[in-house]
Amino acid sequence: MRGPATRRDAPDEGRVVRILLVDDVLPLIELQKNYLKRTTCRILTARTGSQALQLCRLDPPDLVLLDAAMPEMDGVSACRSLKADPVLGRIPIVIVTSADRREECLRAGCDDVLIKPFESTAFLERVRRFVPLAERLESRIPVSCRVEFRARIGSYTAYTRDLSAHGMFLKSPRPFAVGTRLQMVIHLPRPRGGRPSEKPAPLPVEGEVRRIIRQAAGSRLLPGIGIRFVDPPPEALRVIEEFIAARRAR
Repeated sequence: MRGPATRRDAPDEGRVVRILLVDDVLPLIELQKNYLKRTTCRILTARTGSQALQLCRLDPPDLVLLDAAMPEMDGVSACRSLKADPVLGRIPIVIVTSADRREECLRAGCDDVLIKPFESTAFLERVRRFVPLAERLESRIPVSCRVEFRARIGSYTAYTRDLSAHGMFLKSPRPFAVGTRLQMVIHLPRPRGGRPSEKPAPLPVEGEVRRIIRQAAGSRLLPGIGIRFVDPPPEALRVIEEFIAARRAR
């Protein structure tokens, strides 16, 4: 009996991986594509299990994410068909499903299960279990923005050292642990020379602490925390990207 697919079955590190997303609900496809947009993978899509089988037979991807509930052929049936194939059976399959169907999906032979609803962190963890994902270089600018944020232990205000569309470095000596979730409100400065009415509206964004730099004697590093945004609202992301583009264009 063939064992479960593992990371060693992934393509060479220098090649762009190909990921097939299968779901009949277009917004869920777009959500997963958004989670992958900062990586260099190539994304393929299908709307039914039968379409997924056709694509895999024509040009096998490196990973398949199948929704369990779809018309015509659902993800569980498609998984069984793929795993029964002597060649395609080596493709890692993650089935996206509700918690009550987890055991059914595992019995179908999938390599992992992703329970709905899910955030980007859980999604990317599943993907990286089977394929290497290289992140695209992101545009980061030095800028001082006031940020109000809340954690379980209290509410605070600090200023950014730099900002990107996906995160920031916050100048704060408070020792938040890596993984701490912060509820933030970002106050972008208005354009230079602009009227007070042109100041952008406050942007509510959730963040997760990913890096800590502590104050150390003799160190030139500024103490603070590196924060990665968690599923930022599309409108907030658009405003931040436009702000960064305008600053870089000067």
